[in-house]
Amino acid sequence: MKALDINIERGEVAYRQIEEAFVRAIRSGILKEGDRLPSETILAGKLGLSRMTVNKAFTLLAQRGLITRIRGKGSFVTPRKLNQGFFLVTSFNRSISEMGMTPSTRVLEIDVVPADRAVAEALSLEKGSPVILVKRLRMADGVPLMLETRYLNETHCRPILKEDLGTGSIHDILIKKLNLPLTRVKQTLEIKRASKNEAELLGVKEGDCCFYMVRTTFTGEIPMTWVHYVYRSDRYRFEADFNPMEESVGR
Repeated sequence: MKALDINIERGEVAYRQIEEAFVRAIRSGILKEGDRLPSETILAGKLGLSRMTVNKAFTLLAQRGLITRIRGKGSFVTPRKLNQGFFLVTSFNRSISEMGMTPSTRVLEIDVVPADRAVAEALSLEKGSPVILVKRLRMADGVPLMLETRYLNETHCRPILKEDLGTGSIHDILIKKLNLPLTRVKQTLEIKRASKNEAELLGVKEGDCCFYMVRTTFTGEIPMTWVHYVYRSDRYRFEADFNPMEESVGR
């Protein structure tokens, strides 16, 4: 629990002042993710207010998603969730940097392997055809957020083996260096439970729910990459912003 100076001024609603004091502390970094807030009873006594007043402030903070209240344990600063546009292909490094965090990538595996039946079907190849396998752990401020397992068409993408995949964007390399434009995307999103290996890499518990996205990207009619993403559900949320009227045109 960190010390926090809160001065209640006359003429303003007390619970709103408490709420805003914690909002400022969280947004400025004085209170960080996972930090425990003072108990309602202790804070009420310190401020000379009723516990009900402090409770109301904490309820508003919880409704704003800034704190998480756990019965018997207390209230904690909620880990920040990253917005991911479901219908968009975005750069992980750019997205993390725009949120004021430092992105990093751990390359777990990179190799040329024979395609099993599922990979061959996804990339429209014969079973046993060589494909490039890239497995990476993506992090923000050193915290693991997403596990990526990617298969690439070896015939078209082989030069990528010489690139630094610990810092570079694979999509940027394909588009800008290999002249393989991204023309179509097919993807699915579902919830699954983390396997033991996935849990260890992502820093969650085995069996915790995670977002599983499977994406195939095409250049023309050629499938270039088939990717499995495993996202921590406690750190991500998916959103979409579109015009519903466009969906009804011509129907």
